[in-house]
Amino acid sequence: MSETTSVDPTQVFINAPFDRVYEPLFITLVGMITFLEYKPRCVLEVRETGEGRLQRIFELMQSCRISLHDMSRIGTPTRFNMPFELGLACSLKLREPNRYEVLVLDSTEYRLDRRLSDYKGRDLFVHRATHDGMVAALLDAFQSQNHNVSAFRRAARKLRSSVATIKRDARTLTIFHPYLFPRITNAAADIATAYRLIAP
Repeated sequence: MSETTSVDPTQVFINAPFDRVYEPLFITLVGMITFLEYKPRCVLEVRETGEGRLQRIFELMQSCRISLHDMSRIGTPTRFNMPFELGLACSLKLREPNRYEVLVLDSTEYRLDRRLSDYKGRDLFVHRATHDGMVAALLDAFQSQNHNVSAFRRAARKLRSSVATIKRDARTLTIFHPYLFPRITNAAADIATAYRLIAP
C-alpha cells in the first residue's frame, strides 16, 4: 500500500460480472457482505474524471482490506478485465501480505486451475451459481461465527425482492448503474438491521 492510502478494514472490493444472468447473484453477494458487517465497494463507484479510470479502480482496491473476485463468468464471452483486476489484487497481496486479503469465488470446482493456472493451489469458494451456494460460500470465505444460515438466506431473499422494486421504480433494465449501487447497499443495511444480523 502507498503511504497515502488509508485502508478501511471493513471495506470489500467486489470484482464481479455486470450482466443480466448474474444480476440476482450480485444482489445476494452485496447483501451477504453487508449482512456480515462489511461495506461493499465496486467499480460502479468509479467514473472517469480525466485521471485515468484504471488508476481510480486501483486506488479504490487499495483502500479496501479485502478484495473479492467472482471468476465464474470469465469464459464466453471472454472477460479479460475480471482476471486483470484479480491480478491487480494479487499484486497488493504480494506487496503487503498481512494487510490485504484476496478471496476468489467460482461456480465450479477446479475450473480456475485450467483458466488461470498461475492461481492454482489457492483456496476457492464455490457457489455453484445458486443463491444458497453464494450464502454458504461467503460464510466460509469470511469465516462467519454466525451459524444461523436460514436467517442469511431469508435476508438475501428479502433484498432481492427489495431490489426488484428499486429496479422497477427506476424503470431500468439493469441494476448496474452508479446511482443505484448506494440504494442497493442501503437497502441491504436496512434489511440486515431488521433481521438482527447487524446492530442498529
